Amino acid sequence: MIILNLGLSMVLILFLVSKKINIGYSLIIGASVLSLLTGKSISYILNVFLKTIYEPTTISLAITISFITILGYLMDKYHILNRMVTSLEKILRSVKLTILISPALIGTLLVTGGALMSCPVVNTLGDRLHISKDKKASINLIFRHALYFAFPLAPPLILASELGGFNILDFVKLQFPITIAMYIFGYMFFLRKLKVNKEVSKHNYLKSVLNFLLYSSPILISLIGALVLNLPFYISLIFGIVISILINKRDIKKNEKYRLNEHLLKTIYKGFKPSMVIAIIGIMFYKNIVNDIDEIYMYLNILLEKGMPLELLIFISSALISFPLASTQPGIAILYPMILPLAPDYETKLLYGMFIYTCSFIFYYISPLHMCQVLTLEYFNVKLKDLYKNYMLILPLTFIVMLVIYFINII
Repeated sequence: MIILNLGLSMVLILFLVSKKINIGYSLIIGASVLSLLTGKSISYILNVFLKTIYEPTTISLAITISFITILGYLMDKYHILNRMVTSLEKILRSVKLTILISPALIGTLLVTGGALMSCPVVNTLGDRLHISKDKKASINLIFRHALYFAFPLAPPLILASELGGFNILDFVKLQFPITIAMYIFGYMFFLRKLKVNKEVSKHNYLKSVLNFLLYSSPILISLIGALVLNLPFYISLIFGIVISILINKRDIKKNEKYRLNEHLLKTIYKGFKPSMVIAIIGIMFYKNIVNDIDEIYMYLNILLEKGMPLELLIFISSALISFPLASTQPGIAILYPMILPLAPDYETKLLYGMFIYTCSFIFYYISPLHMCQVLTLEYFNVKLKDLYKNYMLILPLTFIVMLVIYFINII
């Protein structure tokens, strides 16, 4: 019954989103319906909603996402972003490489919804390559998330190595081909047939490097503050915003064309996106509702007891956990302790871990609640079904690469 209830809730959310209702409102409605279907009261729903709003995680995410949108808006309006991209292109000497690498570099920004920061970059480059909106959204997501199979600082990888009891580098080596495959497939499906721009000459190469460091400094400062100095990410973003404003003031002294002729606070206010905050509240509310449904975990135990094939069990269990929760970590946290003890040796344990990780990642990736996907859809004004069309080949092929690695090693 719980599977039917979850299914009805997800269908309702997808229907509301298809009718152009904000994803946040759709999630709140879907979560409320799911809660009612599982026998919870109206007062319970209201309590969970209030708890969600006042949760430190929700508040932190809302502030962080708000600052990200403001930073992105300022960098766009102050023409910082396009000059950063131009400098990077001159360094790489290829617009294709630039649009491929930019989301990955910004993807090292380990924050929920961080894909929003690379949206303007992909949008600018995509316009020059005459890429459609849905392809831009797909490029932004694919080239950002492919890194997470092999990036040692990715929270899911750290969690997997700790729960699995294996060396994180061993896990990275095993999964590294999956990352490479995802980038190759992304290039083949989205970039290969596009007209190649002329290479940029080596003239003033050092100047291009210095310009890139200057115009990327709002992002770099945000990264350094969060990753090196361990500051809360929203604090680091404040420094990034200040740096953007200082760059603009420097530019105005050199050329009046960079002056916006409006009050700074008005410019900052224009960068604030209330729809993004509502989306975050909706996602956190839905997750909190699902986390309180014990029947999901009871259902998984029943599947184990009936002797279902291990690989099929992992696939179905990952879908049941990671798709509705839009997170890789719950799949790892729940399934690793259940599945990995069945491994006869260390190498097999790594393979089981990879299977669970990949399945959980893919179902998290395609979930309508996936924060990066939600924010990217909002930015490019694209429907979810258009993204799913673009995923129809690349994700199954990536999964097949994992299966090949798995069965070659398991045999």
